[in-house]
Amino acid sequence: MQETADIGTVGFFLRFAVAVAPVLGFLAVLILLDSYKLVRFRLVVLLLAFGALCALCAYLINSAGFRMFAASPEVYPRFFAPLVEEVLKASLLVYLIRAGRIGFVVDACILGFAIGAGFAVVENFVYLQTIVADNPVTWLIRGVGTAVMHGGATALFGVFARSLGARTDRPAAWVFLPGLLLACLLHSLYNQAIVSPVAAAAAVSGGVPVLMIGIFAWSEKGLRSWLGEGFDRDVELLRMLTTGRFLETRAGQYLVSLTRAFPPATVADMLCALRIRVELALRVKGDLLKREAGFEVVPDPGTLARLQELRFLEKGIGRTGRLAMSPLLPKNARDRWQLESLGYK
Repeated sequence: MQETADIGTVGFFLRFAVAVAPVLGFLAVLILLDSYKLVRFRLVVLLLAFGALCALCAYLINSAGFRMFAASPEVYPRFFAPLVEEVLKASLLVYLIRAGRIGFVVDACILGFAIGAGFAVVENFVYLQTIVADNPVTWLIRGVGTAVMHGGATALFGVFARSLGARTDRPAAWVFLPGLLLACLLHSLYNQAIVSPVAAAAAVSGGVPVLMIGIFAWSEKGLRSWLGEGFDRDVELLRMLTTGRFLETRAGQYLVSLTRAFPPATVADMLCALRIRVELALRVKGDLLKREAGFEVVPDPGTLARLQELRFLEKGIGRTGRLAMSPLLPKNARDRWQLESLGYK
């Protein structure tokens, strides 16, 4: 009897491994493919845990949904469950993007896939408890099909949201709708069972990797372009700030005009804060260029001091002064991400 129980336990863990290994392995490959390694491992783990929590919440909501649609049991999983699950998975990505914690499409892709992978791990674990199927093909389909679909759908949401919101530092709500609709549509189509489960799993396991590789190549090309142009721009701006030529520009004249509304000392603090922001932006871009070249990035003790000085200056400038400075500051997601990546709040 004990031997039978042991065999059953071993079989359970073998099926579970088959059901989750593909999606976790693919997540690891995505992390390794990232040339700049901007996504911290701790954040990936946290998002895996968040995805698992989403799966538990979805289980409770879907259980009630299945009971409501008991007369038409095929309706809820095809149309309503995808919406519930994709909204839950997307919620944390929305917060991270709006908070400036995700600066690039490739990072949104990795973090979105991590949430989907965490969701799939818990979902497949629950299925193992409820579905009696010893056929390894069943769990392989769950692993390379359903699990990768969950990761791919949330990754695509992140890609669309980050791309559409790239031109502003705080994306509006509409920015997130196209990606969410696409994720829900793909999830719903998968649940329609239009083709056989094997064919659907093959399409997902073949299509998602190709799509992710294409997204990575496109994103990193754009990142390199931004690095080159942004680095030159910041170097020139810093040169103007240090030589006094900045005050001859239209932006400098705008800053001088603020002396009519603010004390000269406050305007001087604004100019100093602007200079520190440019120096920190150059620091981040320099670190990215080092990463791309394969060099190790060593933390700079002076960076924390400059951040503290910036906070002190902006506190003295006040909220009204910071609003007056806003026309001088970058308005896109990547430039905002620079300070967020250094721990600026």
